[in-house]
Order: sequence, then C-alpha cells, then structure tokens
Amino acid sequence: MIEWRWAQITLSCHYRRHPWQLVFLLLGLVLGASLMVGVETINQEAKARYALSEQQARAGAGWQIEPRQREGYLPQSLWVSLRRQGIDANPILNAKLIDEQQRPLLIRGVDPLAFLARLEATDAPKKAQPRAWIDRQFASSRGWKPGAHILLDSGDKIGPIALIADLGPWILMDIADVASLTGSRDRVSYLTLPTLTATTRTTLSQQLPANAVLKAQGEATQFGQLSQSFHLNLTALALMALAVSLFLAFNALRFSLSQRAPLIAQLRSLGVSQRAIMTAVIIELMLVGVLAVPISAVLGSYFASAWIPQVQMTLASLYGFEDQLSVQSLWLPMQLSALVTFGAVTLVLVSLYFDPKVALSLGIRSRQLRQQQQGRWLLGLGLALLLALLVLAPRVTTTATALSLCGVLLFAGAAITPYWLQNCCRAVASVPLPGVMGRWIMADLDEQQRTTRVAMIAIMLALAAAVGMRMVVGSFELALTGYLNQRLSADLYIRPPPGQHPLWLQRLNQMPEITRITPFQHQRARIASVPGSIASLGGSGDHYGHLPLKAALPQWQAQLFQEGCLINERSELMAGLTLGQAITIDDSGHPAFECRVVGVFYDYGNLNAQSFISPTMMQRQLGDVPFAGYSLIVQPGQTDAVYQRLLHWLSPSQVIQRKNIRAIATTMFHQTFAVTTALNVLTLMVAAVGLFASLSSVEHHRLNQLATLMALGVGRSQLLLAQLAQLLLIAVFALVVALPLGVGLGYLLLQLVNRVAFGWTMPVHWLMGDWPGLLASLLLALILAALWPLWRLSNSPISKLLRGVT
Repeated sequence: MIEWRWAQITLSCHYRRHPWQLVFLLLGLVLGASLMVGVETINQEAKARYALSEQQARAGAGWQIEPRQREGYLPQSLWVSLRRQGIDANPILNAKLIDEQQRPLLIRGVDPLAFLARLEATDAPKKAQPRAWIDRQFASSRGWKPGAHILLDSGDKIGPIALIADLGPWILMDIADVASLTGSRDRVSYLTLPTLTATTRTTLSQQLPANAVLKAQGEATQFGQLSQSFHLNLTALALMALAVSLFLAFNALRFSLSQRAPLIAQLRSLGVSQRAIMTAVIIELMLVGVLAVPISAVLGSYFASAWIPQVQMTLASLYGFEDQLSVQSLWLPMQLSALVTFGAVTLVLVSLYFDPKVALSLGIRSRQLRQQQQGRWLLGLGLALLLALLVLAPRVTTTATALSLCGVLLFAGAAITPYWLQNCCRAVASVPLPGVMGRWIMADLDEQQRTTRVAMIAIMLALAAAVGMRMVVGSFELALTGYLNQRLSADLYIRPPPGQHPLWLQRLNQMPEITRITPFQHQRARIASVPGSIASLGGSGDHYGHLPLKAALPQWQAQLFQEGCLINERSELMAGLTLGQAITIDDSGHPAFECRVVGVFYDYGNLNAQSFISPTMMQRQLGDVPFAGYSLIVQPGQTDAVYQRLLHWLSPSQVIQRKNIRAIATTMFHQTFAVTTALNVLTLMVAAVGLFASLSSVEHHRLNQLATLMALGVGRSQLLLAQLAQLLLIAVFALVVALPLGVGLGYLLLQLVNRVAFGWTMPVHWLMGDWPGLLASLLLALILAALWPLWRLSNSPISKLLRGVT
C-alpha cells in the first residue's frame, strides 16, 4: 500500500509544473457531464411527473369531465348543474393566444376562489391587483416583470401580472377574463372534480350529455410513452456532447502520462511495481472525478433550469402535459453527476489501454503494437460497423434502436478517421512546396496530426452532428412550409359558439365575397386501435382537395363518400395500414364501425392518429356531432373586409387569418428545436476547447524542434503561420470525413428516427448551400482556439525552448 501511495504522490507532483493539464482533464470531465446531467435531470423529472400523473389516474385521485370533441367545449350550464347537486366541480377554460412578438401563449382560465390560497403567494406590486399569474421561471425566460402587462397581437392586454412558483408554461387568469378575450362565453374546456365514489361516478356518467365523458385525470394519456421520442432525442444529443468532451479528458490524461514516461521509467527502475503505478494512475483520475462531480451537478442543474421553460412549452403544446417541471434540489443532479462522471472516468481509463504511446509508457503493452497496426484495426472496425448499419437499418422498429444506429454511424466515423488522417498527411508530404518552410510544413504534418488527432476526431464528430441536425431542421422546415401552404388553403378560419350552425351558415351564405364554406366536425376516437380523432368536412370531394396526399386510390374523392376514409401518415405507420384496407373506428361514445382506407395524407406536427370521413357517414354512425368551425375561401382582395365584418359577431381569437396560423406554426417549430440547437452549439464549443487543450498540453513535444528552427533564423510570425497552416490542413482532412458522416446522420434521423419515433416521413434536403457558412464558422473557431497556445509557444525565448522549459 505504501508503494502505490508514494507512486501516486510522485506522479501527482507533475501537475505543479503543468497545472493546465489538470485543468483540461477536469474540464473534459465537467463539460460533457454537466450537459448530460442537465438533460437527464429534465428527463428524470419529467418521467417522475408522468408516473405520478398516471398513478393518480389509476387511483382515481382526481376526475374530469371533458368533451368528446378534440379541442371541443362543454356548456357552462353543466358546471352550474353539478354545483347545484353538491358536486365540487371547477371549470377550466384553456386558450392559445399570440403576443405582439408572435410568440404563442397558453392561457388557462380558472375560478379564482378555488385557487385563492395559491394565488395569494405571489410576487406582485401591493397597489396593483393582478389579473394574470405566471410562473417565475417562465416569466424570466420571456423577460416579464411583476406588475407589467402583456400586449397581444390583437391589441388587447393581459395584466398586471404576478409571479407564482410551479405554474409551468400556463398563464393563469380569471375564467371570466379569458372568456371575454376569446369570446367563449357560456362554455368551458373541461371540469375538474375531486375523488368520487363508484356510485357517484356511475350516476354522474348517466347524467352527462352525449358530447361529454367522465375520465380519471391523466387516464390513457401515457405521457411517458408519447414523449419518449422527444426525451430520447435530447439524451442522444447530450451523449454526443459527452463523447466529444471525453476526447478532451482522454487527450489531457494521455499527454500528461506520456510526458511523465521518463518519471515512470525511473520509478520502475527503483523497484516500483507496474501494478502500483497503474493503481496510482487510477486513483489520480478517480480523485479528479470526485472533484468533477459537484461541479458537474451545479452546472447541470443550471442548464436544466435554463432549458426547463422551453421543454415545458414543448411538452404542453405537443403532448398536452400540464404539470410543472422543476429542479427542486441538487440531490438528483448529484446522483446523475456521480454516475456519468465515474462512467466517463472508466471509459477514459479503458481507452488508455488502446493508445500505443501511453500503453508503452506504462509498460502494459508490447512494443509490437504500432500506430499503423492500430489504425488498420480501427479502419476494419469502422467498415464492419458501417456494413452492420446497412444490414440492420431496414429492420429497425423502435426509437431507441434507431438512435443507437445513429451512434454506431458516428462511432464508425471516429474509428475510420485516424487511418484517414495518417494516410492523408503522408500522401501530401511529398507535395513540393517552395521554400524551406514549405517543405518543413509538409514533412512535419504527420507528426502534427499525431499530437492533435484526438482533438480533430472530436471536432469531426461535432461538425458531423451539426451538419446532420441542420439537415433535419432544414428539411423539416421546408416540408412544414410546403405542408402549411397546401393544408392552409382557406383565407379565414372561424370558431363560432356551439349550437349556432344554422345561424352561421345563413350569415356566411349571405356574404357574396365568400366563394367556399367548409364546415368542420370532429370527435375523439381510436383509429385501428391508435388514439386520435375522426373529422368531417364538406359534402363534396372538393372540400378535401387541400389535404397533402402521400398516396391514394384512383378516384379517391368519389370512394370517400362510399364508406371510405382518409387517414394521416402516423396512423398508417403506427398501425401498419395499407390502401384499400378496412379499419375499425371505436371509442367515440358510439358503436364501433368500419371504413375503407382510400388515401393517406401528411400530417406534420400531429402526434395522434386522425381520419377524415364523409359527413353522411359521420351523421349515420355518430349522430349529430357539433360543428367546430368553418374555413372560408374569400375573393381576392376581400379578406380584410370579411375579417372586419366577422368581428361584429366574434372576438379576434375566434376569427383567425391564414397568415397568423402559419406564423404560429413556424414559431412553435423554432421553439421545438431551440434546445437541440443549443446542445449543438455547446458541443462545438466543447470540441474547440478540446483543440485548445490539446495544443496547450503538447508544447513540450515540439520545444527542441521549434527552438532549432528559430535558431536557424525562422521568424516567430513565420513559425506561427506555419503551424496554423498545418492545423488548417489537418482540419480540412477531418472535415472531408465529417461532411459525408453528417449527411448520413441527417439521412438516418429523417428517414429512420423520424419515421419510427413520430410517424412522419419527409423529403431529404441536403442544404449544401449552408455548408460554406458552417465550415467557415468552424474554421474560424479552430483558429481562435489554436491561436493562443501556438502564439505562446512561438514567442517563448529561444534559451527557454532549448532548455525544454515553457
């Protein structure tokens, strides 16, 4: 025991002379671990809330009455009737509004008396009576202060606002104020009820109108299953950042051990065993890991707190999850940090075994293993992984497996890169360049790539991830734009109060500026056992012509009115449906019925199944389904006039123009990918830090060589430019691998992960026009990262260089 302790003390003294190597080793563990901890803290918190919600639903801890129509309403008279019966029902009125910056707002109207105790604990000016309550964290992300007002795009104002804890993305208001803003008088979104006995539930279910249903809160929602793909995508990106940062940690430890090779040799000559030296190295890295755990936990909780408002908005908008996510203590981040950090430490230690130079320094590998042999072995491994990827990709059926194949692709690229860089540098070494410095640059290129290889692999992976995600975001944006242009074919969309269909049909028919009126009916249902909704439009095939079809039978418009139905792409992929197949529609509050699939349409952004049937079939199978609204096509140049005329009867929130819907959808799209973009940027920053650390850690390897050049009269600026030229050339070689790797990653994400996880397919756009800007930004970051260590080395006095002191 004394032996390894003395070995550990002796080896640790190295960091007194080279403290930056210890800093870079710590950075490598902290940067990636903190990103991973931040993402996993959000994921674990969300999963805990999902489980609690589903547990409460199974236990019957809370109940709610909701409309059978998707996004439908209940009459307020139902709430009044329940209260008269002594049932403690609370009305909820939800709405989506837009602020002046075209950002979506989730509004929830409640009975203030029911929430009085909670609303009193707010941050609000004493003189101002708050009319809206907002979560503190969410308000901070939007820049809202207590007592301020929120200006809507319609010109209305919300406020003054007060801040409250644990409210999520919802803006809480008096239900009367929300009804006034949205024109939703005499109706509510749903009613919440306390715990009910079995007898009360049976009696209540029998008393409810046909368009209402009693459900346990959270019943059949399965938030964990629905949002699994979202959380897996975040985890995959965080793992990417962790992998890039591990290259930084590996590089720092690798160079510190190789620099201590003479010291290790002296310890061995003094009789210190190989086992004692290995134990000392392991303990050294474990101690650094112990130091990294609390730092990673604090940084991870900070990242989680910063990302939670955006993640919460995405979960609420896409999946309907309404609970608040929060980082309440450091206990969970500390646990995750310990797990991730010591897992990373283990990977770094295992990786050292496969590094010939370090293994030789520690005496754990024979001299027969050379760099060239290792490069060929990694090349074979990379090619084998690519072959396995081609074989397995068509057979993938789960999101986790699809994301694993993306990881296999990146690992294969990392395995191929060392052999590629080595052979590229050796191939260009014989290229004649004018002047002595030109010949030195080419001759020394292979040595330079050996010292910066690990950093270049990290940069290559970060760039590949950036290119792949840019393809995904860009292709999705182009597909969404085309989809919205076709799907949003009407000029105006109105949602009048329920029960007024004859009146509104008469009003609209009396407006000569309107050329087509398409009524819209919909109701919740299960389509081939997949939860979703069924809908109906007008009484002719022309009303369905705006749907962006993926595939359809001949004369599908006529067949639609002959017991046919249109299904969205998610229904097709999730249930494995085909054209002409008969499917069952049930769970609509009426007996199940069948229809025949006559077409499949794209439905981006919808995570539920949906089917369109004819109004005749809806009337026959479901009875009188209330009309949810109308889409109107107006004569050119008359849209504004019709809009203003409709405002005589409806509020601005009930009359929506096509351009506003497109703006909302585009804003939600960018918000959904905001966390993804942030993780990509942070990953590139970690890679740049890795290059900086690599160059700062290997100065001693080049001291004598650079000193000789400077003694021969080579200027310091020439030396600096020469080394920058070498780095840029090696970076270009790495980018040659990164670009096709990024394209492959983007293709897998779009054609494999997107299909399996969300039930959508879309055309792949390479977006090569974005590559020059992305590459220029990356090369600029590399130059800035490399400039300081190279300048410091080039400007050291010759006397110090010759003595080997930096």
